[in-house]
Amino acid sequence: MNRLKGILYEIVGWLAALGPRKGGRVKKLLIVRIDEIGDFMLWRPFIKEMVSSEKYSGYEFHFCGNQSWKSLFLCLDKELISRFYWMDKIQFKKKINYRYHFLKHIYRERYNVVINPAYSRDKRYDDSIVKAAKAPARLGMVANRESTHSYETGYDRNLYTNLFVHPEKPIFEFYRNRLFTEFITGKESAITDTRVDPECLPALSLVMPDNYFVVFPGSRSKERIWSTENFIRVSKYLFENYGWTVIVCGTGADAAYTNAFCEGYRHPVINLTGKTSLTEMLTVFTKAQCLLSVDTGSVHLAAAVGCTVFGIFNGSQYKRFAPYPDSLAANFYAIYPDEIEKELMQDDIVKQRYEFVVRVPYDSVRADKIILAIHHHFADKLS
Repeated sequence: MNRLKGILYEIVGWLAALGPRKGGRVKKLLIVRIDEIGDFMLWRPFIKEMVSSEKYSGYEFHFCGNQSWKSLFLCLDKELISRFYWMDKIQFKKKINYRYHFLKHIYRERYNVVINPAYSRDKRYDDSIVKAAKAPARLGMVANRESTHSYETGYDRNLYTNLFVHPEKPIFEFYRNRLFTEFITGKESAITDTRVDPECLPALSLVMPDNYFVVFPGSRSKERIWSTENFIRVSKYLFENYGWTVIVCGTGADAAYTNAFCEGYRHPVINLTGKTSLTEMLTVFTKAQCLLSVDTGSVHLAAAVGCTVFGIFNGSQYKRFAPYPDSLAANFYAIYPDEIEKELMQDDIVKQRYEFVVRVPYDSVRADKIILAIHHHFADKLS
């Protein structure tokens, strides 16, 4: 079935890349970045260096991004880009007409250069955009093997004119992005962190309590769920020991998890599920005592504004997205199941077993372990 879909997508892409195109009087460069919130947050500090590079002086910069984090980009980086394309990935996958017209718009622009900074590239998404653009120069990374089906090996051999190869693994995604930026610009990057300036963020229309912590109990992936009982137990500890109100956050799709938490929690709670944009969520994190969440984009948003993070992880893609190096986020606590902690200390085992997604249940992270990490952190901070 996947092969048949792939063939259909190829035909649609081929048809979209036919016909007249705009004139080429202005040199244009397209950056394609359509992966998820966490991926974007670990890459976005480098946009300015790409756009201001002497190598592409005189180019008009366009950007193709993921509709799910559009508000973040328009708040933080809008002034750097001349034109935007925002992809609804579900529509792009399921609706042939949407895919065709999206790729047709890309093709008509007649780009001189296309840059795809994603390591986990996907033939059906970002690579299809690169292909439709038919730009003379197409730059990207050698693809993550996890993103490619076995029968697709080598499909991109002629898709990119220049591919960045970095053999070191594991490497934290922020540093991979910095190396790729240097590959693109030909200069050493001056970017050292993912920090977002709170002055750029919108004010909240809500009246917030003086002291609060944030709980993000949902996830788009059912495999990343930590039980409601665990979230309640840790939240109860924070209230009973520090007196902090809990703010529950999530998208509308997380309502089943956030509602279950609110129904079971017996202390003060404010439910903001579906009531905040991503930029407003950043504002919430700026004043929070801490965030408690599974491995979602929320941990990267919180880290970007200096919020203390207690994250529940299962070892998947270890050292790529977590734990954060202290130089990027000193108060980022990635908590793992007891049974794999010893393995995570051994680089050879990490490379063999934890480079990609693993099936260790998130619920195997004990609530007691989170509480102990919280106790140690705040005992030092509040003593």
